[in-house]
Amino acid sequence: MKQGPNARMVPGHGPEARGLAQIGVRLLLVATVAVYALYAASEQVTGADLWWTMAAGRYIVDHGAVPRQEVFSYTYDGAPWFNQEWLSQVFYYELYRAGGGLALALFKFAAVLAAFGLATWIGWRRSGSLVFAAGTAVAAVFVCRPFLDIRAQLFLFLGTLAVLAVVEAYRHGARPWTLALLPIVMLLWTNLHFSFVYGLGLVAVLAGVEALKLGPSRPRARWLVAAIVGAGLACLANPRHLQALTLPFVMLGREGAWRREIIEWLPPGLFRGSYLNPASFGYFLAAQVLVAVTAAIAAPRQVDVGDALVVAVTAAMALAARRFVPLFGFVSVPFGAKNLALVRERWLAGRTGVSVAELGGAALACVAALAVLAVRLVPEARATLAAGVFEGLTDDAYFPHGAVEFLRQNPLPGRLFHLYTWGGYLMYWLPERKVFIDGRAQQVYSWSFYLENKAAEYGDPGWDGVLDRYGVALIVWPSERVAAGSRYAVMLRQLRQSSRWGCVYEDGQAAVFAHVDRGRDWIDAYRAFTLRYPDLPTAQLFLVNAYLNASRYPQARAHLVEVLGQFPKAAPLTQQVESRLLDTARTAGAAGAWFGVGFYRDVRGDGPGAAAAFRAALQRGLSDPQASYAREALERLGPGPGP
Repeated sequence: MKQGPNARMVPGHGPEARGLAQIGVRLLLVATVAVYALYAASEQVTGADLWWTMAAGRYIVDHGAVPRQEVFSYTYDGAPWFNQEWLSQVFYYELYRAGGGLALALFKFAAVLAAFGLATWIGWRRSGSLVFAAGTAVAAVFVCRPFLDIRAQLFLFLGTLAVLAVVEAYRHGARPWTLALLPIVMLLWTNLHFSFVYGLGLVAVLAGVEALKLGPSRPRARWLVAAIVGAGLACLANPRHLQALTLPFVMLGREGAWRREIIEWLPPGLFRGSYLNPASFGYFLAAQVLVAVTAAIAAPRQVDVGDALVVAVTAAMALAARRFVPLFGFVSVPFGAKNLALVRERWLAGRTGVSVAELGGAALACVAALAVLAVRLVPEARATLAAGVFEGLTDDAYFPHGAVEFLRQNPLPGRLFHLYTWGGYLMYWLPERKVFIDGRAQQVYSWSFYLENKAAEYGDPGWDGVLDRYGVALIVWPSERVAAGSRYAVMLRQLRQSSRWGCVYEDGQAAVFAHVDRGRDWIDAYRAFTLRYPDLPTAQLFLVNAYLNASRYPQARAHLVEVLGQFPKAAPLTQQVESRLLDTARTAGAAGAWFGVGFYRDVRGDGPGAAAAFRAALQRGLSDPQASYAREALERLGPGPGP
């Protein structure tokens, strides 16, 4: 590994011993950064944007063109869609198609590892201290971790650090051809993520300041100017050409209203932790400011104006919207490392070597950091990834798998309504059905429409009018277990109580409601028991309940016996139902509750117990058709003890 420009040798030891000691500590520092970077990549971030990204990528691959109009929603069908991130969409889709979720997960780990590796390398080159670079990078892990999602934003971090690395290499004497990488980076970035405008500004500031320092007449300065021009021209190589340079600013002009609702566009709350708001950001920012001011006082001539300007602008962006917090974390690593080195040199003027104690201290710090990660943080990562690497990283359990399969198996017509964050998932897995809304937000939809969607999601007064206006026939919604305590519980309660909506599917994760008029085909098929249900125990138990609600008790019994034989996990669920019915029967003496107890006992083979429960139901005035079934069951089961 190449030694930093200001690194010092260990005094008082032989060259071989000194070299081995330094190599050992450096390897330990690099390993610490790598392990912490992998820990950062293991954070679970709900992959709502990933699914619509891959749906768009599939469309582009299948049609051989980048769509200019909306094609995925029926609410905004044909509206203008400026899709600047088409290349990342194709990349993620092709990666998923080739290697499944594991390939996407591995890419995330590799991208995050590369980002922290580049940030550490740049910090080492600037400061001459791998200790300061690695320490700052590890601190940045806790700032960046909550935001590291598998989506196009990863290319913002990689593009930023690639630009920083190229300019840094050129500063330290790399040949002019190295600058040719800047137009290449910008060519890719322009088609990968909207943030390429930030990247172009980054190139202009860093290369421009460096050119001014060299002097306009110097050949190396002219190469820098040429690189800036080349990077600007490379940004025009996109489907919309010059318009792509103006669109991000147009979108920012529209952001005012959206910023109040989309959480990643909200300003961060400093020094307090919440969703997409790490408390560490406030402390990290304060430490960066403190060290920068101290370095400016200690060595004002050595502070680089370009670096300081980039970090200051990025800090302002992060304070305005928390989605830029991880960007600040990455660009601050080299800046903080250099400032720490400047402060150290000022305080320890005259020192010409790194002592054995300092090397030992760095090694012990690495061991302690790795021990903390192993003891406290690795169990957290293991719990996240227990369901599978990709499934854990993307919070796969959040999405309505069973409901999607139910809709796929039953190709009846009907416009969908669903959660905003489920739109992308439905786009990908149900390409034949257009969605109501999805996470592309202001790229496609208007603010007024978003407010309509929000009113319906929250079950606000007039929610049914919104659904009527757009002709919604089907609603895919979280079940009680998922919606409990959330803002979606109100809408679920409204649907349960409404005579205009009927539940045709439920699996404990999600429910599907059909409108009695617009979804008439679904209601009729549900009542005729011609709908198909996925092979999930909870979905099949819903079908059992549908038979029971329709008083088709023999069919319910036969199907429940089949379900219990096929799905062992269904047994505890039915036992819970039986226990609740038994409690109700004993406390209230309800005939219907005793009937239910008898039904479930009969299914699980407790003949005497079932007979006792059926007799108790009949004694308490059970009416037909339950009474007829209970008498038939008693004839089949024979006499039994009392309840």
